[in-house]
Amino acid sequence: MFKKKSHHQDHKFCPVCGTRLNLTDTFCIKCGYSFQVRNEKNKKTNKRNIWIIVGLLVVAYFGLRYANGQTWIPVSFKDALRTLIPIK
Repeated sequence: MFKKKSHHQDHKFCPVCGTRLNLTDTFCIKCGYSFQVRNEKNKKTNKRNIWIIVGLLVVAYFGLRYANGQTWIPVSFKDALRTLIPIK
């Protein structure tokens, strides 16, 4: 009787020209856009974002040490933890 709509998509669209493509296509048949290049750019962006977050965490850690009046380099593991968790 009635066809149920499937939530599974069997196609994708080119982000440049909007052409409807199969999920397995790696290039747009109309404009030649490369989905492989897009995936490589996303991987590089993800790695860059991770390094930015790590850098910000390091700066925040040393900022906390400075704000607490501690030395820049912790003298022990307990001293390093004291920056994040007040240990007596």
